Amino acid sequence: MPRPSREAEIHAAALACFAEQGYDATRVRHIAQRAGVSEAALYRHHPSKEAVAEALFATHMRAFAERLTAVADDPELDAAGRVRGLVHAALAARRADPAAIAFVIGHMGRFMGALPPDFPYPIRIVERVLADGQAEGTVKPGPVRVLAALTLGCMNYPALVAEHARAGTIDLTDPATMQLIADGAWAAVAAAP
Repeated sequence: MPRPSREAEIHAAALACFAEQGYDATRVRHIAQRAGVSEAALYRHHPSKEAVAEALFATHMRAFAERLTAVADDPELDAAGRVRGLVHAALAARRADPAAIAFVIGHMGRFMGALPPDFPYPIRIVERVLADGQAEGTVKPGPVRVLAALTLGCMNYPALVAEHARAGTIDLTDPATMQLIADGAWAAVAAAP
C-alpha cells in the first residue's frame, strides 16, 4: 500500500519556516523537521526548496484569486461595489491566513513567473471588473492594466505597511479602516462625476 501524502504538512511547515526565518534563510532540513518528515520524504514530493515555495505560492495565489473571482462575478454588484468588494475580500483573506497572504504578496517577483500562462492572476480579475466599469461609464478611461495596478496597490500596500510598521499602526480588522481602504481603491479608478 502506498504511503499517504504528506504534502499538506510540508506546505504548512514551509509556510511557517518562511514566515519565521524568511525564504532565503530557510533550508530544506528546516522544512522537513517542522513537517515531521525526513529530507528524503520531502524530496519525494518536491525536488528543491524552490519547488516547495513555487507550489505553495501557486496554491495560495489560486485561493486568493478564487476569493476575488467570487466578488468579480457577483451580478448584483456594479463596478464600485465590485472594487470595494475586492478590497474586502483581500482583507478577509489576510485575516484568514496572514502568513499565506504575506508570503504571496512578498514573493510575487520571485515566483509569479513560475505560474502557467492560463493562471487566474488577480490583476486579470481586477482588469475584467474595471473594463466592465469603463463600459458602464463608471470607471475612468485609460489603460485597464494601469487602473488594475492602482486598485491592487490600494488593496495591498496598506497590508504591507501594517506588516512592517510598528504593531497597531494600521488595524486591518477595523471596519472604518477597511472601508477607508475600499473607498480609496474605488476613488483611484472612479470616473469623474
